[in-house]
Amino acid sequence: MIPEFPQFKSIELSDKEEVEKITHKYPPYSDFNFVSMWSWDIKGEMLISMLHGNLVVGFTDYLTGEPFYSFLGNNEVNDTVEKLLELSKKEGSINPTLKLVPEDSIKGLDEKKFKIIEDRNHFDYVYDLKKLSEYKGSEYHIKRNSISSLLRKTQNIYTKKIDHQDEKNKYHIFSLNNEWLAHKKSKDPFFNIPNELIAINKFLSANFKNAYAVGVFEGEKMIAYFIGEILSNDHAVGHFCKATKYNGLFELIMKESSVISLDLHVRFLNFEQDLGVDGLRTSKMSYRPVNFLKKYLITKVE
Repeated sequence: MIPEFPQFKSIELSDKEEVEKITHKYPPYSDFNFVSMWSWDIKGEMLISMLHGNLVVGFTDYLTGEPFYSFLGNNEVNDTVEKLLELSKKEGSINPTLKLVPEDSIKGLDEKKFKIIEDRNHFDYVYDLKKLSEYKGSEYHIKRNSISSLLRKTQNIYTKKIDHQDEKNKYHIFSLNNEWLAHKKSKDPFFNIPNELIAINKFLSANFKNAYAVGVFEGEKMIAYFIGEILSNDHAVGHFCKATKYNGLFELIMKESSVISLDLHVRFLNFEQDLGVDGLRTSKMSYRPVNFLKKYLITKVE
């Protein structure tokens, strides 16, 4: 059971049902998705609590590792923010700030007491899967050309839905990750294993029933994969996606995974944030998001 604030507990697989009773009431913000939280908690540092019926999460920054608090819910938001900022200050934060606060959680927040700042780096990108499955129109012509060029240069490429819990497919995923890592190291010998690969391995150690996976193969070799999760509405969240160095392959896995997602009665894909990384933002924008799930920073007004 999730404790009441100010008590916290480490997030565990057994918390999934209780967390999702709260998250299902709101749009599918990626940071509060249980599978994402559990998979990315690679150091066992993520904490959860309940305050006024809101889900409070003690995160660590994806890039810096610095701890911070956030919450999902719209109950007694002014007192919730006040208490979390006080806790942040008590724990030594020089400039207490709540991060990743969803737009739904700032409704009714007193702007005379609190400064609310849009955090564009952490907006979730939401895509219309029908558009991605077709790549129609001039806005997608570069992606169509990239795929055509790929298919002309390679042979025996095909896509299929895969069982990511099957040991053979896990081996394919691990092998692809290692190839991707080796390619990165060839360009930068000091490149470290990113947290994402650790999170993927942790994800694969569990069996989440609503998760699904798509693989692109060249013969017997997997050269790209997509792992998503079907949510309770007509949305899915894209947890992981990797491709080898072939140009056009990422465009292909995005298209083909969209086709398969539509067959699973999913209409929209939340493909998470860009973290302010220029290349990642350019890539995500090129797929033409139809919506953003906005998040905010909150501090006290001085």
